[in-house]
Amino acid sequence: MVPAPGDERGELHGHTIDVVGQDERMGPADRIMKNRNDATLCGGAQRFSGRVAVVTGSTADPSIGRSCAFRLAREGASVVVNGRDEDRVASTEAALRAEGFEVVGVVGSMDTEAAVAVLTDCALEAFGRIDLIVSTVGGAPYPLSFDTISEAQLLETIRLNTWPTVALIRAALARGLGANGGSVITISSGSPRKTTSAMVAYASAKAALNAMTRTIAADLAPRGVRVNAVSPGLVRTTATRSIWKSDAGAAAGSNLPLGRLTEAEDIAAAVCFLLSDDARQITGITLDVDGGNHLSSGWTPTR
Repeated sequence: MVPAPGDERGELHGHTIDVVGQDERMGPADRIMKNRNDATLCGGAQRFSGRVAVVTGSTADPSIGRSCAFRLAREGASVVVNGRDEDRVASTEAALRAEGFEVVGVVGSMDTEAAVAVLTDCALEAFGRIDLIVSTVGGAPYPLSFDTISEAQLLETIRLNTWPTVALIRAALARGLGANGGSVITISSGSPRKTTSAMVAYASAKAALNAMTRTIAADLAPRGVRVNAVSPGLVRTTATRSIWKSDAGAAAGSNLPLGRLTEAEDIAAAVCFLLSDDARQITGITLDVDGGNHLSSGWTPTR
């Protein structure tokens, strides 16, 4: 294992480093559907055959990142998975390999340019190219109102939800993303449309991410790289376990217009659509995948 620059904890599974992925908390393997290795259940074809996808924050189970990694692999992509817990990275890597997929796992924190450089170097070393990016890094570390949050806390929240994505896209471009086109997905949130006092920093950060996504999409369109965001509401993940665990999400789901809790696989389906050639004329959008939650007011819990 190779330590990440400036991070004694970092290593690579076969390469390594340290991560700030919002889905990096532990959880049992209880939601990835084991019977989905038939590509016909994932859009009908191997849409990503011959392509290489890098998915950050993709080892907690259940999580948006992990579901994206599995779906991409089941649709033909070679996948680079990432998380900060070595055991979970190893477990995710083993689970994908057990289904016959090409995968490399990278342990590390995607909050510095040096760490992201190691991640993208690993993709090149393992598979020779980078075509697809899914950036899930973010979170709400300081759920405080405007009159109690500090300047440092506000700025750190904005940084956490924006800079790692910028750094990842730049590193991927420097390593060939765009040579044969390419597609990037950022994971946003419905929070910018809400007015929940304690989410002022998080909502501001995700609003910044949405604006960044549109601007980068315009900048990269001439290079054939599409950039879009997916905006979940409440999703059944490790980060939201306390909300859905007691009743399997029945109460939380009943509050949504479509009447059920959003699954990580629902987000992965939208992510893979936008990454695929089926969406080749779509760039710079933020797609709501939230059971209709964006139609209502109030707090959108972080995923």
